[in-house]
Amino acid sequence: MIGLIFFILCNGDFRVTAINISGNEYFKDSAIKKIMLTKTKSIFRKGVFNEDVFRGDLDAIANLYTYDGFLDVAVENELHYDSANSEIELRIRINEGKQSFVRSIEFEGNTVFEAESLKKLLVMERGEIFDPREVDADNYVIRYSYDDLGYADVEVESGYRRENDGVFVLHSMREGSKQFVGKIDILGLERTRRSVVLRELRIKSDDLFRYARILESERRLYRLGIFSAIRTQIENASTANYKDIQFILSERKRISMNFRVGYGTRDLVRLGVGVMHNNIFGRAWQGKIDSKLSFVEQRATTQMTFPRSILLPGDFGFAFFFRRLEEIGYHTLSLGGNVTTKFVLDASEISAKYEIERIKTYYMVDDSTETDLLHGFGVGWLRDKRDNPFYTTKGSYTGVNAEISGVVLPSDVDYLRPTVQFRLYRPYAGLVIATSLKAGLVKPVAPTTIIPVYKRFYCGGTSSVRGYSERGIGPVDENGNPLGGRFLGEVSAEVRFPIYKLLGGVLFLDGGNIWQNREEISTDLRWGVGVGLRVRTFLGSIRLDYGFKLAREEDESAGVLHFAIGEAF
Repeated sequence: MIGLIFFILCNGDFRVTAINISGNEYFKDSAIKKIMLTKTKSIFRKGVFNEDVFRGDLDAIANLYTYDGFLDVAVENELHYDSANSEIELRIRINEGKQSFVRSIEFEGNTVFEAESLKKLLVMERGEIFDPREVDADNYVIRYSYDDLGYADVEVESGYRRENDGVFVLHSMREGSKQFVGKIDILGLERTRRSVVLRELRIKSDDLFRYARILESERRLYRLGIFSAIRTQIENASTANYKDIQFILSERKRISMNFRVGYGTRDLVRLGVGVMHNNIFGRAWQGKIDSKLSFVEQRATTQMTFPRSILLPGDFGFAFFFRRLEEIGYHTLSLGGNVTTKFVLDASEISAKYEIERIKTYYMVDDSTETDLLHGFGVGWLRDKRDNPFYTTKGSYTGVNAEISGVVLPSDVDYLRPTVQFRLYRPYAGLVIATSLKAGLVKPVAPTTIIPVYKRFYCGGTSSVRGYSERGIGPVDENGNPLGGRFLGEVSAEVRFPIYKLLGGVLFLDGGNIWQNREEISTDLRWGVGVGLRVRTFLGSIRLDYGFKLAREEDESAGVLHFAIGEAF
């Protein structure tokens, strides 16, 4: 304690030189240090000691043991400081105590459910290591099971007693009576039609009263995008065993504008502006006009979206668009429209699209042009379980898409074009390990024999294989323009680490290639390895990467510098 007081009174930051742990037999040193936020100094971190953070680490160590059945664990510490060098050594002593096991799980007051039926629902099992968190989890499971049958007033008290290394758990219930839904009031509507809200509710008068249905109704109302706040009040009705519900809603502003600014190595400055009306005619219809302007792409889009159409339970919409896109060796002008529908299921999204598009291609070498009418469908499945799409530290992202042009519809180009991408993010010792896999193929369908340049796959660049210029991997024509391919394979891995406050860094390895024919496909990829800097901003990560080519060919540069806003994946 004297050392801690002296440390607090000293000026300047102390660096942690060592963390020594003793008394631990059940957990290894590495497992304990892994959960600690306090770290020793290293090449990537300063190891500054913070008293509040360290106190939190001691609590985390105690919880680590408690959650594995060591209910009497004691964690003590000593601080040994070197004021001359502003260094500190941490010593942690652990008295583990005995490990406890679940000896029995009992119930009382239950008449709706038999004890054996309840046991099958529980997380905890007899004979396992006792984790006190599971008592609370099982309490929720029991209450949820009663709620599902309409026993909204059920009271469940869960506790346990200990004898030596055994724990005896008891769940006591006061079941009450079944409850039903009385009157449903909707308050706060100024512009939105009442029918729009009623359509989203998963509960109605005289239904069994279930809190789960009320929560699902709130989620559906939020997904409409027209309410900024939703509050629910529940009161006992004048009729016995009935409850009245009030949904108190706050509407968002109907019209909003957004301005976007970005920068990339290829298209340099990107500007965007959009205007959206999110509640047309009070029906939660959304209208949007959006535009983008850069040195590579100019685009204008108008879109209407209707939540839960009469025929389909998902969102329904249509859009019209104009796009000019300048690529290496050619540029395209596109004009078209599409009809889309989208279904959201938990973290998954299923979509379908019907699209017709006229594309005019201008070849810069010989000033020739081609005009194609594309007419087809697209389907997609997306599952996004990232904790944050801008600054991801854990989770996964999976996307599967398939385009079908022509085949059964009149089109100048007939093809199938499926793509799949998977990303995985894992935190480890203050770092984030990120990996990405992307693959695709495009297959011409008779009478089409050659896939147009704008539907081929290309490889290399800022968001592909870094170390190569945009579309710098693969065969080229006699003028040096990339030809693209029918098959694509890419893999990437990054180690992301903090440097100082908003500044971070990455080490990356990218690989990829394209192939024209199936028999050419192999594991022979072009590889790039490099380092990068990241700066956190409200626009996303500003990144600067330099990639070096591995096994570079004759006349190739050593590497390429990439600059962009947003992570590579």
